[in-house]
Parts: sequence; structure tokens; C-alpha cells
Amino acid sequence: MRSGLTTILGNMNGTLISGAANLDKLVNDVQSNESLDTILYSIDHFESQIGLLTDFHRNSPDVKILTLASDYQAEELFRLFEIGVSGALLDDVSKTTIELALRLISEGEKIYPSNLANVMMERFQYMSSIAMSDSTFENIELSQREQQILGCLASGDSNKRIAIRLNISEATVKVHVKSILRKIKVDNRTQAAIWALCSRSPK
Repeated sequence: MRSGLTTILGNMNGTLISGAANLDKLVNDVQSNESLDTILYSIDHFESQIGLLTDFHRNSPDVKILTLASDYQAEELFRLFEIGVSGALLDDVSKTTIELALRLISEGEKIYPSNLANVMMERFQYMSSIAMSDSTFENIELSQREQQILGCLASGDSNKRIAIRLNISEATVKVHVKSILRKIKVDNRTQAAIWALCSRSPK
């Protein structure tokens, strides 16, 4: 796969792409080459990598990201798109598929595994229903800490990363997350993130 990807990257005329197996290499590539357009990133431990990808996108928002993984849970896929990833593919797809995905991403398209297309549509429909509801920050009483944590959820941060960022324990984060879910009447952290993104930001 790695040698095949090298060939693909070399054949992509007009687009400068980097293949990265770890975030250190990815960051170094971007720092050493400001004209980098796209990074191809392999995911093997989602929870430990999602926060790092979030930070990378914040620091390099113009660099498009295509991820490869052996499998994606629906919640994981949606979190990737929430943080700004442009595409996600299974790592057993053909070289031609990867090349096509890279070209489409360079033109501003979003790419995701076809077997999860229905799930993605359901998620976007759910997002739309939330956006049309009158449930916003203005009529939900969230504490300042809960607002901070909700913002972290919207960025795709794990409980561990939230705890580090806010200098509190993971147990405390879990208590706040549970309270947030109850107050905004959603079932899980991904729905909470969607709610935050579709509602007016807290003051």
C-alpha cells in the first residue's frame, strides 16, 4: 500500500500531497512546505488521533485531509467531518479510487465510504432538524464550564483531551457531559456536537 501511495502522490499533477503515517511527520511536512495542499493520513487508534487531527486542522485550515482506516464507526466518521476532514476511505480501496478521491477533495468535494452513505444522510437530516428547532444556547441554561466542554465536543475532543485542556479530571468531564446531554435533550456526544454547531454560539 505504501509504495502504491507513493506512485499515486507522484502522479497527482498540480496538487502537492503528503502521505503521513504519524502526526509528527505530518506537522513537519507542513512546516517545511507551506504550499502543501493535502495530507493522506492513516488512522489506527481513533480516540488517540482525533484530538491531534483537530489541532492540526485548527493550525492548518487550508490543508485538506483524507484519512484511511480499516473500518469506521458511523460516529467516528461524523466526528471526522465535524473537525474539518475532507474525506475518509477504507484502506482496502483501489489505488484508482484513492487517486480519484484526492482529485475530488482538491476541488472541494467531500468523500466517505459508500457503505455509510445512508448513515451520513440520516445524520445530516438530524442536523437540519436541530437547526430548525428553537433549542439554542439562549433558552438552555448551561454553566460556563458546560459551555466550554460543549465547545470541546464540537471540536471532536475526547474526554481525556478535554480534561487536559481544561485542567480537570476525566471523571469531572464525564459528569458535565452527562449533564449537557440531559439539558439539551440528546442521546450522545456526537448529537451534542451537532447541536452546538447548529445553535448560536454562547456569549
